[in-house]
Amino acid sequence: MIITNDNKTRKWGLDARKRIRRNVYMREEANRLHHVRENKHADRKIALVGTASSASLAPFDDPSFEIWGVGGRQEWVTHADRWYEVHRLAGNSEDWVDNWRKQAKSFGDKTEIYMHYPEEGFGNIVQYPAERIMQRFGTHFLTSSFSWMMAHAIDELRPEDGNSVSGEIGIWGVDMEAGAEYRSQRSGFHHFMELARFLNIGIVRLAASGLSYEPIPYPMWQDDPLLNKLDKRQSYAKERLMELDRGIPITQNMIAQNMAIQQELSFMESKEYDQIKRVKELEKETASLSDTLKTMQEDLIHWDAVEDEQQFLREYLT
Repeated sequence: MIITNDNKTRKWGLDARKRIRRNVYMREEANRLHHVRENKHADRKIALVGTASSASLAPFDDPSFEIWGVGGRQEWVTHADRWYEVHRLAGNSEDWVDNWRKQAKSFGDKTEIYMHYPEEGFGNIVQYPAERIMQRFGTHFLTSSFSWMMAHAIDELRPEDGNSVSGEIGIWGVDMEAGAEYRSQRSGFHHFMELARFLNIGIVRLAASGLSYEPIPYPMWQDDPLLNKLDKRQSYAKERLMELDRGIPITQNMIAQNMAIQQELSFMESKEYDQIKRVKELEKETASLSDTLKTMQEDLIHWDAVEDEQQFLREYLT
């Protein structure tokens, strides 16, 4: 038997959405309060701009920054000096490719479009120097478009001929905190950030970005008090989820049995059995079980979200 959500459950869902919106708002505020380590004497300042919402905070109004963009052009991109497309266009959907080509045509000749697989007819196309980049940096860490862009920026600021250029690299709209980005792309991008730091190239990052956190190295995380606390809380969350997984079907079955008995009693005729009294008792018990089931369903949603959040935080910290 499936119990539909009542007003209490709907209110819980609204409260959850409010908490999510509040967290998003707090993160956006933290991004706006970021500290830009600006090198006033830099010959070149390069802003790598991604597609996450924090890209809107990129220095589009600062003429001292070069804007290097990627992917589908968002509405907040007022101009760009370069645009990168490292994928073969034929590998994307037709609608995406058609839209991208239209955007590329709107860039004008002032925006250089760097491509691994150049096509003609929709902008100032430039062949990305993939062979040079791979020979210089290897291929282990070229795991995303931004790794290719970061490698290109490092290559131009610290060319192999030794004629270094004073500069810094800023990163906006790049989170790499979920899914494939987190699992396979983040470490590659971190590598090039560390390489830039080693080569004395300043890196500007948003305060609330996942890229701003320096992870705890293996095996030192086993002694980190925050991670130990997270592990205990996550273990408790998993225990609660297991209890709820076991308890919900049992409660649903008890409700179904009570309702079946009520239905059966309503058709019975017996002078020796007080049917009305028993039906009322069963109705009261069923109502109580229904309330219990609703609470358990709410708890299941809550603890499932808690467990997911704690798992994400643990991976983020390590």
